[in-house]
Amino acid sequence: MKKFLIALITIPVILWGLWIAFPKASIQSIIEGSVSGEKFRLEVEGLKKGLFYNLSIDRLTLKNSGEEQISFDNIYCRINPLSLMTLRLNVSFDGSTAGGNISGRINLTKDKMRVGLDLKKANISDMPLFKRVGIKGTGTLSGKFTAINDTGHIEFVTEDSRFEPAVFSGTKVPLNFFYSIKGSIDIKGSIINVVSIVLEGRDIYARLKGVIKDTVTDLEIELMPGISFVENPLFLYELEKYKVSPGYYVIPIKGNL
Repeated sequence: MKKFLIALITIPVILWGLWIAFPKASIQSIIEGSVSGEKFRLEVEGLKKGLFYNLSIDRLTLKNSGEEQISFDNIYCRINPLSLMTLRLNVSFDGSTAGGNISGRINLTKDKMRVGLDLKKANISDMPLFKRVGIKGTGTLSGKFTAINDTGHIEFVTEDSRFEPAVFSGTKVPLNFFYSIKGSIDIKGSIINVVSIVLEGRDIYARLKGVIKDTVTDLEIELMPGISFVENPLFLYELEKYKVSPGYYVIPIKGNL
């Protein structure tokens, strides 16, 4: 019994000593090195070590070709020290992005990385990624992201959203008709499979589906307007060329994003 009690006391002391001795610069290097690729880069600002396997980061920024895609602020991370004894790294974290809240967990082993992330009410207008692809508007975005290595799944929904018309791959898309968007997306390496994105507006409904590989799109929007749109001369002028049958339009989005 005495040896058992000594072991219980010794293990936390050893773990605490290892944490204190582990350099902050090495932690930052590990975090920034977790995203690899010719175009993508992860930048860490204001990293601080806590007393026992916790740390904070003022700002974490994901960039693509030097341009900011998304950033996370005031991140607080908790590392499970017992996971290190089984050669795993288990980290939970909380923070904020674009005025919304973000929380999640990362589980890293020698050959596998699992990520789970929840996003609540981030402001669409404050997210550089949307501006980069040509989406401008207001409202909030909530969703979930899960991934194992380079395979991921995203589910999301917008609330109180208002968008401006957008141009994708040279095609004008009337996003201003819609106030709610929800969807499901699968990711495998550089391939984004848009399983289904549903857009709803007053007396109009649409669905986006298709594939994006690297930055090349092969998508289409099925547009189903109600009578108030079909009888609108401006609507007919803009979209008549995409008419497939009465009340059904298909807008192709193909080319570089």
